[in-house]
Amino acid sequence: MKIGPPARHVRVEEVDGDLVLFDTEHHQVFELNPTASDVWRLATGEFDEGEIVELLARAYGVAPEAIAADVGHVLTEFRERGLFEAPAP
Repeated sequence: MKIGPPARHVRVEEVDGDLVLFDTEHHQVFELNPTASDVWRLATGEFDEGEIVELLARAYGVAPEAIAADVGHVLTEFRERGLFEAPAP
């Protein structure tokens, strides 16, 4: 599934290696754990969900099937909270 780039209204700060997202449009803060931080860093609009799973699986030294559901869940949360722009066609 295509992933849009981060929404323009989302600001990112790094705190102790993890990311904190500031949604300036909805006045919300999201503190990401290390895995969600890694997913966010790859969610640039350049990669689709499957590619993000593959990249993280290689980085973590695990089978893609072992993390696909978790990555999908994180991306769904990001989408539902309006943290991405619409993906390019």
